[in-house]
Amino acid sequence: TLTTLPSAVAANVDRVRAATDARIMAVVKADGYGHGAVAVARAAVDAGADWLGVTDAADATALRDAGLDVPILAWLNPSGVDAAQAAADRVDIAVGSVEELRQLAGDAEEPVRVHLHLDTGMSRGGCPVEDWAELLRVARAAAGRIEIVGAMGHLPLADDADPRANAAAVLRMRHGRDTVLRAGFGPLVTHLAATSGALTDPATHFDLVRVGAGLVGIDP
Repeated sequence: TLTTLPSAVAANVDRVRAATDARIMAVVKADGYGHGAVAVARAAVDAGADWLGVTDAADATALRDAGLDVPILAWLNPSGVDAAQAAADRVDIAVGSVEELRQLAGDAEEPVRVHLHLDTGMSRGGCPVEDWAELLRVARAAAGRIEIVGAMGHLPLADDADPRANAAAVLRMRHGRDTVLRAGFGPLVTHLAATSGALTDPATHFDLVRVGAGLVGIDP
């Protein structure tokens, strides 16, 4: 119930905090998994979450209007990104293709903060490895309109709770991050793990772990 939501979310944030030294992103997609995005976000931030994650940049406006001031990342953006609104709301945007980055850079009048999203093996989101160098070239050409502040991926086999299943994705993420740094961007926030990785495999934690389902008690 709503009366117990803050304490339940806080207990789940504490459970993740006990498993990692990384910062915690509270992912409040699908209206906080049906519990109310603002309510879940506020409870998570009050419990020590450092970031918020949303599906669409437009979803961040309600969080900002509610007074939540922590960094927010939007990484799917199925309807596209209003670059001016993203800059005004101080929302970081995940970009997983050369075309997306070109579009965002072309639309931006004020700098938009971007996390480059690498396909680390899930093959349903993120930039293919073979396009990563071109993505970095586009990013360099868009300096002043976009600011590269993060690198991210997804674990394809995290629910196996077996670090051996995650090892290839971890290596790919490290390589992707290092090439971004060598291209002259940084400092970066690097993130790969969601709830399962956060609870079972410290090698996947990098700088930040993304906790969505686990935040509201859904066992991944």
